[in-house]
Amino acid sequence: MLIKMMFILAAVLATGIETAYVPTEEGGGEYLVRVEPDLVRNANPYTLTSDVPADSRNVRRVKVYVADAWPSAVERSIAEAAKRPRAAPVAALAPSSTRLADAEVKTVGAEKPWGWLIASLIALFLSLGLNVFLGMLLAQMRQRYVRDLGAAPLSS
Repeated sequence: MLIKMMFILAAVLATGIETAYVPTEEGGGEYLVRVEPDLVRNANPYTLTSDVPADSRNVRRVKVYVADAWPSAVERSIAEAAKRPRAAPVAALAPSSTRLADAEVKTVGAEKPWGWLIASLIALFLSLGLNVFLGMLLAQMRQRYVRDLGAAPLSS
């Protein structure tokens, strides 16, 4: 089972398709797709697909690059777009009874559980350290017990 999952993961990582969404200042954005040349050269019987993320609103243009890496100008624009905050998702048009309040829409995905993650990691490492200490203490006590058994006089 584990080997099968590793092969599936390797196949997914080896596909050679990379995507990015770069929003523009005018609204909307560009959806960029990079395909490795080996995938195009080989007679691949499969369809290469890339889904546009749901929060990528108003995609104005799709650009496909056939290259081993992003061009430097495109890579800079992707890095700049990653630094900008993403727009909040638009609530679907629904009756007012089922629509989320504006405050709820803004808080969805805004909370990052970094505090809980760091606290749980600290607790994990403290627990591991305490278990190592107890193991060393037990080994030392056993050595003393074995030593004392060998030194004790036998009474008959």
